[in-house]
Amino acid sequence: MKTKILSVISLILLSACSVNHGNFTVLSNKIVSTQNFDIGNSPRIKNVSGQDSAHMIIIFPTGTPKLEAALNNAFQKTDTDVMTDVTVKSWYWWIPYIYGNFGWEVTGDAIKTRSN
Repeated sequence: MKTKILSVISLILLSACSVNHGNFTVLSNKIVSTQNFDIGNSPRIKNVSGQDSAHMIIIFPTGTPKLEAALNNAFQKTDTDVMTDVTVKSWYWWIPYIYGNFGWEVTGDAIKTRSN
């Protein structure tokens, strides 16, 4: 009986959520000229993921995660500037009044359009 009560209490105290904000064909926060660039036939790096997150201590956040920073994180990992077939998610988990973590995640294929 005590085990069941502790299980129910722990499930109530722990909370988490992940929200899919959408799937995008092409996503970038850089100035990109695709006029003379064939994005469909260019080499791509598959399944690149970037994140930006912040912590929640007691009830105080340590910052504000940004979608732009998650996208920049993916670009820095691969030295690219455009992502295709992108999934954008926000997520969090929290142990109320103790600690939590929340942020953005982008996942997709990365392409380099710039020559530099």
